[in-house]
Amino acid sequence: MKNKNQSQIYFFYVVAFFILNILNTYMLTVQGLNRYIAPFKHTFQGEINAIIGNFVVLLLIVLVAFFIIRKAKKRMVFLLLITLFLNVFIYALSIFNLYFGTAFSMTAISLMNNPSDGFAGGTLVQALLELFTYWRIAVFLPSITLLTIYLFSNRKEMKNIYFNAPIKQYLIGFFTSILIIFVSVFSFYQQYKNALPINAVKSTFAVQNLGVYPYYIGEFFGQPFDINLQVFLDLEDEEDLAAAFQEYNKNQTAYVNFFDGNIYSNRLTTDQAASSLFVDDSIKNGNDLQGILEGRNIVLVHIESMNHFLLENEYTNERLVFYNQILSQSFAFNNFYNNVGMGVSSDAELAVLTGLYPTGDSTLYWEHAEYDLNSLVGYFNQEGYYTEAIHGDKKTFYNRDIVYPELLGFDEFYALEDFVDDGYNIEEGFVYDTANQLTHISPWTSDYLLADTVSNFGSSLSAMNRSFMFFPITMMPHTPFEFDPNGVREDIYPQYVDLIQELTLRYLNYADYYDDTMKRFFLDEYNQDQTLDNTVYVFYSDHGSGLKNGDLSILFDKDLDIMEERMILQQIVSFIYVPGDEYVDYGDYQIRKGLLTGEQDLVRSEVDLYRTIIELFNLPVGSDAYYGVNGLSTEPTFALDNRLMDVVTDGVFYSMRNRVKTYPENVYFEDEMYDYIVRFKLLSDLMISQGNMQNQIDEAILEYYG
Repeated sequence: MKNKNQSQIYFFYVVAFFILNILNTYMLTVQGLNRYIAPFKHTFQGEINAIIGNFVVLLLIVLVAFFIIRKAKKRMVFLLLITLFLNVFIYALSIFNLYFGTAFSMTAISLMNNPSDGFAGGTLVQALLELFTYWRIAVFLPSITLLTIYLFSNRKEMKNIYFNAPIKQYLIGFFTSILIIFVSVFSFYQQYKNALPINAVKSTFAVQNLGVYPYYIGEFFGQPFDINLQVFLDLEDEEDLAAAFQEYNKNQTAYVNFFDGNIYSNRLTTDQAASSLFVDDSIKNGNDLQGILEGRNIVLVHIESMNHFLLENEYTNERLVFYNQILSQSFAFNNFYNNVGMGVSSDAELAVLTGLYPTGDSTLYWEHAEYDLNSLVGYFNQEGYYTEAIHGDKKTFYNRDIVYPELLGFDEFYALEDFVDDGYNIEEGFVYDTANQLTHISPWTSDYLLADTVSNFGSSLSAMNRSFMFFPITMMPHTPFEFDPNGVREDIYPQYVDLIQELTLRYLNYADYYDDTMKRFFLDEYNQDQTLDNTVYVFYSDHGSGLKNGDLSILFDKDLDIMEERMILQQIVSFIYVPGDEYVDYGDYQIRKGLLTGEQDLVRSEVDLYRTIIELFNLPVGSDAYYGVNGLSTEPTFALDNRLMDVVTDGVFYSMRNRVKTYPENVYFEDEMYDYIVRFKLLSDLMISQGNMQNQIDEAILEYYG
């Protein structure tokens, strides 16, 4: 009788193994269980397909193991160990969700190529905290449950329960499972093509509609689940290729804008510019804005992780004193968004420097071999400019030591190793305030030193009458927001202490650092002017802070909808500052009066900066196609986050993954707009799918529309 009871416990244990491990996959697919993801709309067909897919993979594991292991106790131990492995796997994937907001795919593995110095410790601590601060410990409930059943079973009697099923039954089960998997994959592809056939979202769509376990087994064995874009888009020859891209090409003397039906041109005039735009007489060219900055130097500054909400929150805004002063002398983009994908910072660089969208599911900087792309750097090189990127991290981070000269065309790249060779001591840090002996110590070069270096390098080149393009890339703050020279100070934001997580508080504390390092680009530590003459400064943030922990509702003092929160996190800062020779007095210091001021309230994004710089500097693009809008114009456009496939227009923010998710809620957007944006994203992915594709497209456009 006891033996019979133990057999019942054993079978209950096996059934629990299947049910619990299938249910655990919903930790990666249901937003109610995982606020860090942006899922597709759940469908009955997709859910059934995923349940079947997950079950069959687990069944295959059980069949193989049970064929070898015949005793009940050993089988239970095996299932417990497999469950523990699967739970750790689910937990690791959920941590990936925390930092990237989408499901992991093998193409993202290239991120592991980056040196982890300085990031690993804080990131690991944050991941472990997730176990308890967000109850990620729940992903281990299957292991805990099976362990409990196992410990309360009679393990001595379990040793005596032996199974000896014939091999025929195992073979039937095995081949039946394989057949079901093939049917499940076919069903997945049909759903995928009809939903959103963009490779960047295939991992999220697959874990929902194929199943977590079958998708990652397929990924592990090299099944990419990708779609042949040229075939899918029905582009049979060069004429089809030219026609498809010409529809979106903005490098034309006249074209019709999709959103408002008005005619625009690649030469912006004041009658189609933002109403608040002011152009000083010293650079004005009548009614024409084309080339008003031609011949000037440019410092294109990449700001790490700065969200626009720091300027909107009253408490952080009052810490950004210099920021607000420099914005008043600049042309500011008030509705600016990132275009990043899995490559994050490197994707932002790609968008700004080439005007192209990253694919979203991979990092081009690690896959650039034999690529030939148009870039701002190349155009400035053609104009005789000296071009140099300056960054306080290791040269190998994001493969920049190879990409900058070979793909983007920089003359030089000055990185952490060069700072060290020139005397910088990482352990001792940088003394940014000599009078008060304030030192910034971090694993990287301080952004104070970065700003000073830009001024020093620029002054030397100006003395030699050399035109230059600098691309300084700030290093901090970067999640998890450590190495703040000011430390974490709870007294700065007493109204938020004990209400927000420490991670958020560390980010808010960095507002002072943002302000101080911004100031350092123009004033030295003694408040003396170190602004470069005849130079244009263009600033943009690469991406947002990634604070998806619910604290934004506290900062905005209202219960934010998940879509509004995503929109806020994707909104970043950007502005153009053209300093003149006159000064504006701010008490302890003076800054140069801006020659180009105003505000842009329409949606703009990083790819639009590319076109804006081209036209303001009258760069020699010839007939090369580009696809953004001029940042100073009144032309409407959209911004696309290439990781989550969120779209923001001047009327609505919505998810291409789940079209019922909008902000404001229940705002309708037309199918034509959705189709227009999806088609461009597919064409964009096609453009950078091969090294010579952009040249092929430009040549086709020139041949058929030149």
